[in-house]
Amino acid sequence: MRAPRSHEMLVRAARLYYLEDMSQGDIAKALGLSRSSISRMLTAARERGIVEIRIHVPGVLTRVPDLESALCGAFPIRAATVVARVKSRAPIDLVGEAAAQVFDERAPHLTAFGISWGLTVDRFVEQVPVAPVHRALVICPLSGGQPSDTGRAGHTAMEVLAEHTGATSFRFECPAVVESRQTWSALSRESSIVNAIRRACQVEFAVVGIGSAGQHNSRRVAAAMRLSEAESREFTDQEPAGDICGRFYDIDGRELGLPTSERVIGISLDQLRAVPEVMGLAAGVEKAKGVVGALRTRTLDSIVVDEDLARAVLEIVGG
Repeated sequence: MRAPRSHEMLVRAARLYYLEDMSQGDIAKALGLSRSSISRMLTAARERGIVEIRIHVPGVLTRVPDLESALCGAFPIRAATVVARVKSRAPIDLVGEAAAQVFDERAPHLTAFGISWGLTVDRFVEQVPVAPVHRALVICPLSGGQPSDTGRAGHTAMEVLAEHTGATSFRFECPAVVESRQTWSALSRESSIVNAIRRACQVEFAVVGIGSAGQHNSRRVAAAMRLSEAESREFTDQEPAGDICGRFYDIDGRELGLPTSERVIGISLDQLRAVPEVMGLAAGVEKAKGVVGALRTRTLDSIVVDEDLARAVLEIVGG
């Protein structure tokens, strides 16, 4: 019976064959083994998980099932979509396309859909097929307009989605973030805003972007609050990890209190938890901390992320 090859030998053979494009015959000569031994070693490398072979079909996303299972095991979510890296495409585009596919499957069965804002949500909307066949669908914003959005009321993504699908959309005529507790208190009592939040709470399925504190849109949301020096210290002391719909939380998923809790106009995390299905979107390893906190808020039922971000998230939690 042949002695099993060491792990190091399997790695060396696999590296020469798959990364350096050497033939099995040349590897056999280099390692002083028979060609049949090299063939068996390459088979063993695949069986032991040293080598993972993926086939990328142009125009077809590849998923990473082991990472999807690991995320579902590590966090209280029902489903995860992890898209494999593609050298020629940015992670945010891959995540957006995968989310668009999920939406396209779900849309025919929905009457009310909720949407937040953010760069990844924008990519999702851009890749939803232009086929105005969902005229029975109503799209509701989950909060006021995004601070950095150039649309008339900060709902550009929602309006584009409505155009693509033929759906009806409601506006949320208010900024998502205000500069004082006094403004927040006054606006929160306005009947139009109360009704907009009520509509947001009645959606069947929602897609939300996940922010990571200090990064991208999450940084802009905090800046739009115009916190005083004392408020900024109070905010920082709470160790924000990220935000969903402008609602900040820490790495353990606990929603932060004042001052940021009374600067946001829109659905709360408690209200979001009551939505039947919420899917979170994030791309890029810099979002890892925000995604960990988001998954621990228990507001998300599913998530769509890129492969490298999934690995970074699992590394944080020791998965």
